[in-house]
Amino acid sequence: MQLRHSLKLGLLSAVLFLLISCKDQTANIGSQAPDIAAFDLQGNKVELSQFAGKKLLINFWSETCGICIVEMKLLQQFSQNYPNTLQLLAINIDGERGNTQAVVEKNQLTLPIVKDQLNITAERYQLVGTPTSFLLDSKGKILYKFEGLIPENELRTFFEEK
Repeated sequence: MQLRHSLKLGLLSAVLFLLISCKDQTANIGSQAPDIAAFDLQGNKVELSQFAGKKLLINFWSETCGICIVEMKLLQQFSQNYPNTLQLLAINIDGERGNTQAVVEKNQLTLPIVKDQLNITAERYQLVGTPTSFLLDSKGKILYKFEGLIPENELRTFFEEK
């Protein structure tokens, strides 16, 4: 009984430590982007360092957000038309409650999609709603933040810039 109580106390302490340490990282324009805590749809850990060297557009979305799906399809189209200018990463914030794979298949989405299972990444990026996007430079510094749909003319500019 004592061992079980100690184990529970240890787990609770670890969770509290992780929650407190997550708040240390925040997304601010002009600052280095916070780390992400996300996994791809096959369960592999994904890190921002995997996208180093090129500009990256991080798009937070939810499965119940129709405008999010519209925006991701537009992002996918721009990515196909301008394949070597801007990397994309779509981060689903629905956690365990959603069926992201089914939404991806239904909408024929091929852009890189990951899940923020515990909403740690959403917290680090101070997410208020979806869609929300961040444009990072090739070194991971945040250049822009968009809450809501990114205007198509601005998207085009991001993809056309070298």
